[in-house]
Amino acid sequence: MKVLLLAGDFAEDYELFAPLKALEMLGIDVHVVCPDRRAGDTVQTAIHFMEEGRQTYSERPGHPFTLTHTFGDINLDDYAGLVIPGGRFPEYQRYDGRVLDIAKHFFDKDLPVAAVCHGVQILAAAGVLQGRTCSGFHMCRIDVVAGGASFVEFHPDSKNAHVEGNLVTAPAYNAIGVWMREFIKLLGVKVQL
Repeated sequence: MKVLLLAGDFAEDYELFAPLKALEMLGIDVHVVCPDRRAGDTVQTAIHFMEEGRQTYSERPGHPFTLTHTFGDINLDDYAGLVIPGGRFPEYQRYDGRVLDIAKHFFDKDLPVAAVCHGVQILAAAGVLQGRTCSGFHMCRIDVVAGGASFVEFHPDSKNAHVEGNLVTAPAYNAIGVWMREFIKLLGVKVQL
């Protein structure tokens, strides 16, 4: 099984690395791509901190991340699901029609999609949220509502995920465990203890 994971400069570090490692642990082949970048190129991640008393999160440099595959070489029909981390990269990739076409493909095929934090900005821009309900970082509420969806409010520090049909969304990196658990269920992967 293969899963496509979108990336870009200043993706949130945890939201990129943790899903990759969780899926790899299950033997899933994860292809991490970024527009106009090739396998072996790197993107710079960012680490976001919600600090008490601050009006918004602060940002520090994260780890450089080496892309596993070349964006221009992917065949969307090869993938069972899509993961969209948050961070700042969705802010600018939502203007790239190729990225929006990727999101549309997974919704048109009713394949599992996992978006966390600002990742929902790509989905809103792609027009795939119309009539749906989803979560995301609370500062993305306006994007989700403008995209025709209802927004499920979770505190950014919560460990909650929202599932509707083929879509699982979560507010931020604290929810990665629950978010990935629900995505894995949508993929049909059985984990037994």
